[in-house]
Amino acid sequence: MSQYLLEASYFPGCTMKTGADESNRAQAIVLDKMKLKLYELEDWSCCGSSAGHALGHDIAISLGARNLSKAPLGRPVVVPCPNCFRNIATARHHLIDHADVRRKNEEEFGRINLTDPVLNIYDVYHHVFNLIRMGTFQLEGTRPLTGLKVAVWYGCSAMYPKELRPAGPPRDSVERIVLEAGAESVTWPWPHRCCSAAVSAVYPEIAEDMVSQIVSGAAEQGADCVVTTCAMCQMNMEMREMPMTNKLPVFHLNEVLALYLGENGRDHEDWWKFHLVSPVPLLKQRGLW
Repeated sequence: MSQYLLEASYFPGCTMKTGADESNRAQAIVLDKMKLKLYELEDWSCCGSSAGHALGHDIAISLGARNLSKAPLGRPVVVPCPNCFRNIATARHHLIDHADVRRKNEEEFGRINLTDPVLNIYDVYHHVFNLIRMGTFQLEGTRPLTGLKVAVWYGCSAMYPKELRPAGPPRDSVERIVLEAGAESVTWPWPHRCCSAAVSAVYPEIAEDMVSQIVSGAAEQGADCVVTTCAMCQMNMEMREMPMTNKLPVFHLNEVLALYLGENGRDHEDWWKFHLVSPVPLLKQRGLW
């Protein structure tokens, strides 16, 4: 019998391996304490969620198919990035529905794992908290994030059609996770607002305006910080926060969960230096340092 709650294949994606290394490292701590074991896919490649679609639908599907061909049978595939999840899950759905496309990609990549589900990482976290509520699993050494007021921000990339998550958790799954961690989830107007990360390099003035609306909306409702599951959103938000707005730290969900699971902020100063809006004063204020 396995010592883990879940063993799964892991597709990290380009961002988690580069610009969001702080999220990747926090995630490793969370996975260990939640008894989750992820096996990184060998020779994975870009999922095509950005450039792939610009080059063509068939290319985007093939990039997803290639990564699924690296996944062994018998394990779900866990994907932390909402954009990566959407592209790989879309590719899987398209390959299942279109036999001709499936045959073409199988000729190129060999066997493609279309048997096991593709899961978003926060779907997995939600499952763990369900087990805790049912009394079948217990986390040790937790520290409730009492007093921390969080604006949960999914961004537009986490809005999936039902076909991609047929048995997935409810739409407010991250809010439920935040509440389980003892923090307060504020009600605010922009939890699914696009931050315009896809066009920020070309139209920075549009990105600055949209980010300003998001940050102001969270601050006006009394939020101490914003929490997101999208590394690109996190990066774009902190880059584009304007001097005239109430600057708020933007945490990766993995970082917040690591703090809840007993990690001290002072032990991970190298994480916080990657934040353009320093969360250190807030962590000290809330007794999380």
